[in-house]
Parts: sequence; C-alpha cells; structure tokens
Amino acid sequence: MRLDTPVNKAFYQASMVLALLASAPITAHAGDEVKILLELLLEKGIITQEEFDQKLKVAREKEEIRAFNEAQDVRRANREIDKRAEDERKFKTQIYGQVSAGYYQASNITSANLDASGMSDQPKANNRVGLKVSRELDPDNSAMITLESNFSARTGAIGRDAAGYGTANIGTPGAAMFDREANVRWISKNYGTFILGRGPNLQNDLSGAFDSRSNWNFGGLKPIGRYVGFHGASGINRADKLFRYISPNWNGFNLDTGVSFGGVPGNDEKGTNFYLGGRYKNGNFEAGYNHAQVRLGGATAPTKIQDVNNEVNFLAAKYTIDQLTINVGFVTTRNPNPTSLTGIPESGGTFATGRTDGKVNANTWFTGAVYRFTPQLSWNAGYYSVNDRTRQTEDNKNNDVQMFATGLTYSPYKEWDFFVDYVTARRQDGATGAFTIYDKWGPETGSVCASSGTGCSESTKSQSGISVGAQYKF
Repeated sequence: MRLDTPVNKAFYQASMVLALLASAPITAHAGDEVKILLELLLEKGIITQEEFDQKLKVAREKEEIRAFNEAQDVRRANREIDKRAEDERKFKTQIYGQVSAGYYQASNITSANLDASGMSDQPKANNRVGLKVSRELDPDNSAMITLESNFSARTGAIGRDAAGYGTANIGTPGAAMFDREANVRWISKNYGTFILGRGPNLQNDLSGAFDSRSNWNFGGLKPIGRYVGFHGASGINRADKLFRYISPNWNGFNLDTGVSFGGVPGNDEKGTNFYLGGRYKNGNFEAGYNHAQVRLGGATAPTKIQDVNNEVNFLAAKYTIDQLTINVGFVTTRNPNPTSLTGIPESGGTFATGRTDGKVNANTWFTGAVYRFTPQLSWNAGYYSVNDRTRQTEDNKNNDVQMFATGLTYSPYKEWDFFVDYVTARRQDGATGAFTIYDKWGPETGSVCASSGTGCSESTKSQSGISVGAQYKF
C-alpha cells in the first residue's frame, strides 16, 4: 500500500489507532480519547456508524471494568487499614509508676532513741513501676493484666513493700518481685469489675482517699494504720489469692467486697480473709466504709491462723468547699483472740515490744484538711489519735499516739511534685509499742534493721522530723 496519498495515509493511521486501542489497557481518560478518534474516523468515512457504536461500547465497558477493579482495590486496602487501627485501639500497653526521694532529719527515730538524718526513701508514697496490658472485648467489656513492683530509690531493692526495710529479698524462696500487684481483671460497664490475683483491696483505697496527707509514708495515715492494724501487706490492705468485686455506680454508690483465699491441706479456712464495704459520692461529699475480718499468720506460716485475729471497721468522709477539702474518720481494730498471736504477750495482751504489726485492740480517729492556693500550690495538715484499748486499765494509755503533720506541695507540672513536711508524734513515758512517723523504711543510719521485728525507724519515744523531697509520676 502506498502511503503518499491522503486517503491511504488516513486509513493507515486509523488502523494503527484501532490496533493500539484493541491491545493497550485503557487509561484514566481513554473513554474520551477513543470517542474523539472514532468520531474522526466516522467523519472521514473510514468506519461506519455501526462500527463506531460497537467500538465506543467496547471502550466504555473496558473503562467501567477498570474503574470498578480499581475501586475494589482501594476498598480492600482501606478495610485492612481500618482493621489494623481497630485492633491497635482495642489492645493497649501502658508502663507507669512513680518515684520519690529527698532528705529527712528526725529525733528518736531509731530503736535506740537516737536522732538520724540522711536520704529519705519513698517519703511521699511508695515507689512503684508497673505494666498494664488491656484488650477491649467489646464496647462494654475489657480485660486487663497488671504487674506492679515496689522499689527503693536509695538502695535499688525491688519487690519489697515498706515493711521490707529496702533490703532485697531475692535469695529467699518464693520472694515476690511483683509485690504490689499481679492480677487479671474483667471490667464491665454493666456488671462491674472483677479482680483475681495479688493486689490491693478496699482498705488500701480508702486509706489513701480519705487522708489529707494522701497516705504519705512520712507522717500520714499509713504509719498509724500499720501501728494499730488496719494497714499491712500481709492481708489487710493488700493480699494474695484475692478475688475482688467492685459494682457499677448505683446513684453514687459502689459496693466493694472481696475474699483472700488461704488454705492448707485439710483446712481451707486457715489464712482466709474477707472484707465488705463501699464508697458513696454525691457532689462535693464523699464517704467510705470497710469491714474486714483478717487472719494474720506468721511470716513463715502465713496460712496457719484459723480464727479471725484482726477485725477492722473503717469509716471516713470528706467535703470540698471551693479550694478547701476537709476530712474526718474513725477506725476500730479488734483482736478477738489475742492469746494466740505471735508477738503478743499472753499475760498482758498489749502491744508487743518492738512490733508494729498492730495485732491489738485500739480506736483511732483522724481529721485533716487540704487547701489549694493555686492549681500548683497546696497546703495540707492532718491530726491522728490512737487510743490503746487492749487492756482496760490505766496502763493502756502508755501506747497511745497523738500525731500532727503538715506540709506544702508545689506541682509546676502534672508529673512533678516538690514538697516539704513537718511531723511530730507524742508518746507517754513507759510506752512499749514501737511507733514510727516514717512508716517502716530504715533511715540512713549505717546499720542493718533487725530481722526480729524491731525496725530502724521505730522507737517508743516521742518523735518529730522534717522532710523535703520530690516525686516524679510517669
């Protein structure tokens, strides 16, 4: 064929175009381009109207198929992205904790009634580091695993609560690294929260929530509670094999109950503890109550006690007026069976010398206030009074404690607290129960705390001290 004539050249070009259109994939604008070319060929008489209609129909069908396939690919990719995002939203991992340290100076702070000073360990609240892994089961239910350990910023010891004096216990068989929490929980909007494993109970929550000193280790409700028996890691405020239930909110009220299972071969009742209580909140008013029946065994036989030997009734309330929050509380600790207790003299039944595990009969009341000058600066104060009722004689006054504590807290950032505190505790002459304003961590005395129960920070004399430090929360 000769290409030097106009007709032949146009026919050749049209044939090449049609061949390319038949073999090449349709591009994003192929439909419009094909239509223009086909109209040109139709106008020059190279193709008929029937051929024009047929070719245009084929081109449009190919374009529709291509557009459909491309949309399907996009939808599949979006579905995969949405599924990954949904899985990531339902599955959460959180590392959290807090650490506090500072400097203290106190009088009669040791068992030898000596003054002491040095680096304070956990002066505000127990240091901790923890891991939470949660999974949303559906919009109303989720599951969570919590592992949390105490640690000392002064010595680096881990896995020991305040009664451990900051000394690592790794060499002891069965020593707990996750001494604060090791549990799994089911959280339901409709049915409440179920917790199973090692963890805190209601008493731990109430002691912190209704103390103006925020359960501080230096001059707060925690040292008092440990002394008279409503605070302790051995089943009172924190327990092993705990099954805890917290109800949903019913018009401001939450029921809170739990049982800490003990049990030895042949006797499931030994070492089993029980508590029942709840919290109520209505506007600026809040109240809490807890009744606990605890079997306190020895360190070497934690499940040996069958009968209840520590009964606690805790009642407290607080009210907020603008920047001021005031609180008041009353606690009874009773020992139904004092003659069977380790460290409690059978003849006298009073506080055992050198012990602060609180296996006693005592009444405790406390009150306090928190005033926020600004969102960053606050003042707190607390007064605590212990009346020893173990022996109904004049001697029971010897182990009474009256403690006053006050402090300032400055929080320039949400994660940081800087604080200064002053505490004084008054004791009568002849006291036999050792008490400490500094919980039970051993001060920087250069000596090792005795393993028999006498702590470096404990004494039978009046104590007073100051503490400055900082706390970082993450």
